[in-house]
Parts: sequence; structure tokens; C-alpha cells
Amino acid sequence: MAGTIFILLTLSTGIAVGLDTKYRPQTFKDVIGQDVIVSILNTIIKKGTYTSAYLFSGPSGTGKTTSARIFAKAILCESPIDGNPCNICSSCKLFNNEKHFSYVEMDAASVGGKEDMKKLKDDAAYISIGSKKIILLDECHDISKQGQDALLKQVEQCPEHLIYLFCTTEPQKINPTLKKRLMIFNFSKVDPVLIFNRLKYICAAENIAFEDQALKNIAERTDGHVRDSIKLLEETAYLGPITKVSVDKIFPDYTDQIFNILFNIGSNLSKTIDLCNTILLNVSTRELYEQILFMLEDTTKLLYGYDKFDSHRKSYLEKLRDTYGPSIAEFFNYMLSRDKFVDRVGLHGDIIFINYKLCSGSFKLQATDHKNTSVTSITQQSQNEKVIVEKVVAEPSITHSQLMTMKLEDRQGVLRKQRSKKLGTREEDPLIVPAKWPLPKERGIGVCSDHKELSPLEFSKLLVGGRRDESIEKKVDNFGT
Repeated sequence: MAGTIFILLTLSTGIAVGLDTKYRPQTFKDVIGQDVIVSILNTIIKKGTYTSAYLFSGPSGTGKTTSARIFAKAILCESPIDGNPCNICSSCKLFNNEKHFSYVEMDAASVGGKEDMKKLKDDAAYISIGSKKIILLDECHDISKQGQDALLKQVEQCPEHLIYLFCTTEPQKINPTLKKRLMIFNFSKVDPVLIFNRLKYICAAENIAFEDQALKNIAERTDGHVRDSIKLLEETAYLGPITKVSVDKIFPDYTDQIFNILFNIGSNLSKTIDLCNTILLNVSTRELYEQILFMLEDTTKLLYGYDKFDSHRKSYLEKLRDTYGPSIAEFFNYMLSRDKFVDRVGLHGDIIFINYKLCSGSFKLQATDHKNTSVTSITQQSQNEKVIVEKVVAEPSITHSQLMTMKLEDRQGVLRKQRSKKLGTREEDPLIVPAKWPLPKERGIGVCSDHKELSPLEFSKLLVGGRRDESIEKKVDNFGT
């Protein structure tokens, strides 16, 4: 039950290794959120049919390298159990102690040159004591172009006893020709529910007191990153029981402050800037921009019908939607166009400018009462350097879905009516080109009469290179030859 504290013993201070290392999966059964990939790897082990190279790609902390290690251990295992390493044979024990003579793991960031790959080829040529030899290249996107070219031939003409395992967070940097020769497994971010269950299991195993909601917050804030969530759990545990308050101390949630920034901008500039400065004590300007954008994006989604948000966040989004109305989309579009890498001065400048636009009505701020049918709209237009501010009382609002069910001509009529009420009707002066303007001579045409006036179309037809129109020429007197 959310909010309930389970009274258990607190974390002991004599931990030899981090929780992320201690609870790293040792078999495929412990890998969470990658069921399809685990099923395929299990089947490969059971059948014993291997290709020369495999690529494990996906976001950081989703289990790529861990799964590759389990796969290697299972291949080398003397007696696999249902496609998993047994973890009790001599091969598995050597592997777990990082002393297996048939397994080599390398960080491609430090050994990724052409000569390194050639040396790797020479070392791999020697047949190991075991039936297979496995080479794992972690962060393989850091291998140089020349190194990847050297690997291409090695993978293509790989001896039967050798298997390459590649792990990367940036598969787009891998040579496309090399990638075509690999069996690729694409890892995805892990569902927060699965991470929550994993954290709950660790807390029970380590006798850590916790609140359900606190673990849910950890799972959601780490964005599908299992390893980061376990590290955050361990760090928070040193403060005592895992509670929402203790999690906020380590990993603050700025949802309330971001809402107040957006809610007060345009009405209380001082409070808005103070809130920004408070958040900037702990996060970068870029991170603050991103969090503002996330809330604007979610509000825009809610405006147009998407409402799959938790109740706490949804309450904020509804207030912003009711405050800004359709103008939130324009607000969001403006923020998207901004440079996210500005400094504090640039951020304050943006806040001041947006405050000005909202106060002046440049964002067409609308205060909508969903219970009533009247809408007060303040718009600002500039025509001949004159500002026109008008108050429009609209007809009962119509939703987008209702509008789309209308016939085309009815829909166009409604839109024209709304636009005319918002913008007003303006008659534009017809464009007239005085006939006294001289035309360049071309094909015998001289200068127009001082008393004739031509339309822009007629004027353009008499320009150099324009088409001759005898009907126009007849309308003009006194052309020279």
C-alpha cells in the first residue's frame, strides 16, 4: 500500500561492493524488461548454433553488457540449465572470478585503433583450451573507422571457435557494412513498474525500510535506467529509511516549482525569476529549459485530448490549460525555438520577454470559463503604427472533434466566422500604379500618359521582358514610337 513504511532493519555500513554490482543478474532469469531478447538468447544456447558476431545495442543501464556476459558464460558453461549458465561448474566459477582463459573483455574506448584490432586478430587466432573463445568489445562505437574496417574481415572470415560480442549505446556510429554481418539485439528502456519490483526485492534482501511511493519515485525519475535506480536506492539508504522526503533530498523533484514558474509568468515576474534562481542552484540552465518544455508539452497534449498522466501532474496541467487555453500551443512553440544552451542571463532574458508578450497579449492569452459560453479574448494588432485592442465575446466554444464531424462547407463557415470576430474586418486599399510612372522603352513603347492609371497586372505586362498585350496598349494614350 502506497505511503506505508515497512519496518525493517536499516542498511549495514559494511557493504563490500555496491548494490548495483551485488545484484547484477547472473542468469537470464534475473534480466528484467527484455523478455524477447532473453528468449532468443535462451534458444541459441539450447540449440548450440552460434554465428560469428552479435551486437547488443540500446540505452545505457538497460542490461546490454550484463546480458552479453551471461550469454558468454552460458556458451562456455559445461552444463547449461534451460539455456542459462549453471554458475556451479568450474567454467562458470572462473568466469565469475574474471579468470576465464577463453573469455576476453575489452573497453573499445581505450583500444579501438587499427593496430589494436590487428593485434586482437592475431591473439584470437590461437585456439583456446575450451571449445570456444569469446571476445567482448564494450562501447564498440569508440572503435576508429580504420579499426572497424579491420574488424570487418575478421568477422566475415571468423574461425568456428571464435565469437565476437559487441556492446554499444550508439549503434549509428557502427560501420553499416560491419553491422550487416552481426546479429543485432536492440534493448529498450525498462518499465518503471519492473524497476519498482526489483528495488522492492533488493530492499527486502538488504533489510532496508522503505515507502512504496519512494521506490516508485526512484523508478520513474531514473528514466528506465536499472543501474542508476539501484545506485540511487543505495545512496538514499545511507540517510535512513527510503522515504519520499529522503529521495527528494538526493534527487529533487521540481514539478511544483516548474508549475509555479509557468503559472506566475505574465503576472508575477519577481516570483518567477526567484523560482528559476532556486532551481538553478541544483540543475543546469539546459535541464531547467527541458523541464519547462516537458510541462508545456504535457499541457498541450492535455489541451488536445491526451490525459494519461498521474493525478498529481494532471492537476497542474489542467490549471495551466485553463489559464492559457489554446495559447499554450503558441507558448510551447516559442520555447521550442529557443537555444537550450544559454546561460543564466539568457534564461532571465527569455523570462522577461515571455512576461512582456503575455502582458501585452502577443500570445493571445485567453481566460476560458468552461462552464460559461463567453470567452474574453485580448489581441494586439499593429496597423499603420496604431494598436487596436478589442474585446470579443465568442459564441459557445466548439471542440476540435465536433468541428471535424461537420461538412467541409459548414466547417469553413465556422472558422471564417471565428476568425472575423477575432481579427475584425479590414478593407485593404486597392493597389494602383500611377500612369505617370515611366515605363522603360521596349519594342517601341514609350512613356505612359500622365492621366492614365494602370493596375499592377497591367503595369507588369508593360515591363521589359513582359508579355505584350495589345488590349492594354489600346487603353494607354500617347505612347512614343
